[in-house]
Amino acid sequence: MKGKDFKPLQEEKDGGTPSGKGSFQGRNFASELWGEVRGGAEHFQSTKGQLPKGRVRQFFYGVALPFHIARVTLASPAVRATYVKVTALQTAFLLAIAAGWAFHEFDGEQPRRPETAETRAARERAQARIEARAKELEAALKARKGEGQAKEDAAAVKEALNALIHEAINSGKKGELPPDEAATAAEDAADEAAGAAEEAAEERRTAASEGEQATGPVEDSNEEDAQGDSLSAAIRSEVEQALRDIADVSEEERKGPRVQKEPQKKGFNIDAPTVRNGTFFLGSWEFWALFFGSLSAVQWIVVALSRDYHTVISREASLATGVPPEDPDITPHVRLNVPWLRAKLQRRWRALLLFVMGVPALVLLCIPLCWFPKSFTLLSSLWGFWWLLVFTAAKSDRAWMAPVTRPPWFVRVWSRLPTPRSLRWVMSGLARRSESVAAPIAAVERQPWVFAGLALTRFVGSLPPLRCFTRPFIPVASAHLLGLDPVQPPALKSGEAPPAHGAGD
Repeated sequence: MKGKDFKPLQEEKDGGTPSGKGSFQGRNFASELWGEVRGGAEHFQSTKGQLPKGRVRQFFYGVALPFHIARVTLASPAVRATYVKVTALQTAFLLAIAAGWAFHEFDGEQPRRPETAETRAARERAQARIEARAKELEAALKARKGEGQAKEDAAAVKEALNALIHEAINSGKKGELPPDEAATAAEDAADEAAGAAEEAAEERRTAASEGEQATGPVEDSNEEDAQGDSLSAAIRSEVEQALRDIADVSEEERKGPRVQKEPQKKGFNIDAPTVRNGTFFLGSWEFWALFFGSLSAVQWIVVALSRDYHTVISREASLATGVPPEDPDITPHVRLNVPWLRAKLQRRWRALLLFVMGVPALVLLCIPLCWFPKSFTLLSSLWGFWWLLVFTAAKSDRAWMAPVTRPPWFVRVWSRLPTPRSLRWVMSGLARRSESVAAPIAAVERQPWVFAGLALTRFVGSLPPLRCFTRPFIPVASAHLLGLDPVQPPALKSGEAPPAHGAGD
């Protein structure tokens, strides 16, 4: 009995069928991957003084390291109070700027987009069609009142009125006219048509009263007035129904997602987000790039003015986690540190030159990949991320003392490629320019995965207002990783603080 029960149980465990086995293997892979991710993220808590085993674990160890350092540092009530006070004031200033922008952009209930030549032409065409339908309604009304070639019945008037209403609804649905404007145009056109018909009827009654006795025309005039009032009531009813129909159409359109993205026109368009008919439209990506770029610039200024407080927090983080502090013990002030600002701009310019000097090589590498249209975008993104790794490691002064045992990887790879002599200047110039950052490059090449994780955290943390919270812990995290470098100068192995290089920002 046990043997018979064992086989189905084993089949159930293994999935039973090929698809079941595939599902089981997928769950097993996901479980193993989650174990790697969790092991890397929790490595700081379980083991100190060595890197975790495996690339995935090392990557997520680098991602989580600043948060572990923050947790240990903020365990001190005094440091936590300073950190909360500084970050709260910085964030409040940034949010105040963002709120001012929001109130400026959303100053109306339903802001309209600027009218272009295309939308203006569509509006004029819609209005012309509505006016044409109004003329047809006027002719039908005149014919019913006896001014046309032949008297028509009420069906002709209703048909003309329905055509007018249908035209207004279509103009609103197609976006040629706003729904409220389309309804107003239909109502005005119907009123004008009814008014013209009434004037024609009045002229007819006046002309008829001059040649007839007083008793006959009075009854006919009263009858015509009654019919005119009835027709006016019908026109108002039909127009109100048209308004309800247009409102229903707008309501059906609003049943979609409350947040939508409009198709963008070709070219550079700075379209701000709008709220129309209860739906929030995201606007163009150019607008958001400009917005976050401007907010990042303001954030940079705020951080530059309050840099001393981040320096104090970084020093406390180093002391709390057992890393020799690289920052001096100072009394923080809100000030603009001009020497630091000058050095910061010089480092930014150096990073830009290093990136730009590698672009010609990327263009040459993209020639064999012409079948892949996004090859340059992909390669340039990876090239930029590589330099983000290097300058993330350079946040610590330790990186500038790392031993250099060989040229950078891109110089080694380029030297092995069959490159014409006329193009060797591309990499030779980059090699000369990169000599100033050879030490951080060597440190990153020995531990690429942990610095990739730390660089990712730094990149995400640079978005407003996250930079105010993450900035003090990035240099300390870099110093931790550099302390695990298998190749270190004797001074660093003995636990001494490295000489100040001014790498931190």
